[in-house]
Amino acid sequence: MSTPAVAGPGSGGRVPGSDRIGSAALVHTAQAVAAEALRVSFQEARARVADDGRGGLAVEITAPLAVPALGSHAVPDEPVTTSAHRARGTIAERLRTITGRQVERVTVTFSTSVVDTPRRVR
Repeated sequence: MSTPAVAGPGSGGRVPGSDRIGSAALVHTAQAVAAEALRVSFQEARARVADDGRGGLAVEITAPLAVPALGSHAVPDEPVTTSAHRARGTIAERLRTITGRQVERVTVTFSTSVVDTPRRVR
């Protein structure tokens, strides 16, 4: 009597079952990725993630706009809209890489502004 072959790690075979990323995990991942891309803290970024009906993700981010301290002479190199556009692309790509899901739309809303103070390395 023989036992059925089971694919093990590294064998390249497929194991029956399914893999799923829960909605809370998707939201927290989007929140962390957005916070990093927008240079704000995790607590300041808010995310909503929804399935767009075709298997892709629609992501809505609400976060403060990080601005340099007044008088610091650190003038941004680009307009806020350009920074937001770049952040949307970064958020979509990082979420796609981490979750394996296609990100169809990312909307970023700046709710307020915060001073972007440089963090010192200890």
